[in-house]
Amino acid sequence: MFQRKLIEERQAGLLSTPKGFDKILGAGSYFLPSSKTVEVLSLSDFPAKVPNLEWLASMHGAALAAHLEIVRTGVDEVALVISGQTQHVVPPNALQAFWKNGLPIEVLRTRAAGDLTVPAAWLARLPIGVSIACIKQVAIPAASFGMLFVDDMFADFLAPGRHAYFDVLPKTRLVTSLQAQVLEAKDVVRSILGSAHAAIGEHLFAVETGGKQLALWWDKNQLVHVSGPARQALASRQLRAELIDLDGAPLPVPAHIISAMRGNAAVAALLQPYLTTCEVPSEHVGMFHVDGVFEATLKPGFYAYWHGGKRLAMTAIDTRLIVIEVTGQEMLTQDKVQLRVNVTAGYQITDAQLVTSKLNDYKDFIYKEIQFALRAAIGSRTLDGLLENKNDTDEQILGYMQNKAAVLGIAMISLGIKDLILPGEIKAILGKVVEAEKAAQANVIRRREETAATRSLMNTAKVMEDNPVALRLKELETLEKITEKIEHLNVYGGLEGLLKQLAPLKGPG
Repeated sequence: MFQRKLIEERQAGLLSTPKGFDKILGAGSYFLPSSKTVEVLSLSDFPAKVPNLEWLASMHGAALAAHLEIVRTGVDEVALVISGQTQHVVPPNALQAFWKNGLPIEVLRTRAAGDLTVPAAWLARLPIGVSIACIKQVAIPAASFGMLFVDDMFADFLAPGRHAYFDVLPKTRLVTSLQAQVLEAKDVVRSILGSAHAAIGEHLFAVETGGKQLALWWDKNQLVHVSGPARQALASRQLRAELIDLDGAPLPVPAHIISAMRGNAAVAALLQPYLTTCEVPSEHVGMFHVDGVFEATLKPGFYAYWHGGKRLAMTAIDTRLIVIEVTGQEMLTQDKVQLRVNVTAGYQITDAQLVTSKLNDYKDFIYKEIQFALRAAIGSRTLDGLLENKNDTDEQILGYMQNKAAVLGIAMISLGIKDLILPGEIKAILGKVVEAEKAAQANVIRRREETAATRSLMNTAKVMEDNPVALRLKELETLEKITEKIEHLNVYGGLEGLLKQLAPLKGPG
């Protein structure tokens, strides 16, 4: 019996007999015995999907060669098959076939070992940026670089630009990094350094810090990274490393690092774990301590120190005149009068180191010593003595405070009682005393003035008695004062008659 088999254009038939492969049939219509079988294959497949290719190639290679390009690769070999505008990559240790279809087939072979780099001749034949089978294409930006690892071992350094590499192993990976980025991941750094790759000297350089060292990484004048003690780090040749020795810390931070830190918050954040900063205001003194022990006295200004793991602290002491108010002090005088006293004092720190070493809280010390001195001075005087000799009391308290404070590095500049507040009943009694004193003083003054006025009148009378003209002038003056208060005045008998009626004078006897 026969069977009809149609093979269309862009197809091929794989004819087999009960004994095995017979031949490959092209497009057409075939009448075949029923004992033969035909498997139709597509000529568009690239590579061809030929069943049992390994067996067919070994047993019927010559028959296949007329229709197929057989490509076999070794364990570390990769083949690039090109047919017209179509490309395909055959991975290592593989067997594949490609329909010739009347087009020439070009096979390029290379070893996929070492750095896995795709040859430049291949790269020129591949579509730009398109990954094919086990070839991956990547574009490294201008400000970056790439590192290719195979089984976690460093394989190649990729500079900025277009690259292609063989991705033939399951653990092939690409790590990209910015040119200004420092690599500190232990696995990456150790893999690169352990490879002894030529890129370490050409494109990368390594820095290893000791247990008491820092590495500052600069991109021109910009600080981009800080490597701590006991670290291995890699960076591109674009960066510059500055080693800082922390032995003998605390150590002053150089001026160029302070300038970079104060001008950029990101730089300050990078340096923050490794240094301590402090600022002493104007008219202050800074007391600098290292691990709780006094180290130095700092003048006004900004300071930065590499602490090297030590605890640094600074206390600012104000050296200006400080005014303190001691108010509401309830005290008894020698004559048992209760007073409320307010005191104002001014002092100045002259030896900041002595003050901080001797006193935990010098302000509290001054306040309490003023209280003690005030009680001693008030308690030794009567109320009248306090009111009459307030300056003596101030001088006594000031002298006491000056002696107490001087030995501790404090100068008492001034001290005085601002207010003496009496109880209500004492204030009323004193008010009455003052009122009586002032009334008596007013009475004395009034009597003195009356006596003086009487004596003046007697002297005037004697003058007018002996001098008629003076008497006449006095009469006219008196008339003038009277007429000032009269709106209408009618005069009868002339001025002489008026004077006689208003001021008749009789001589003595």
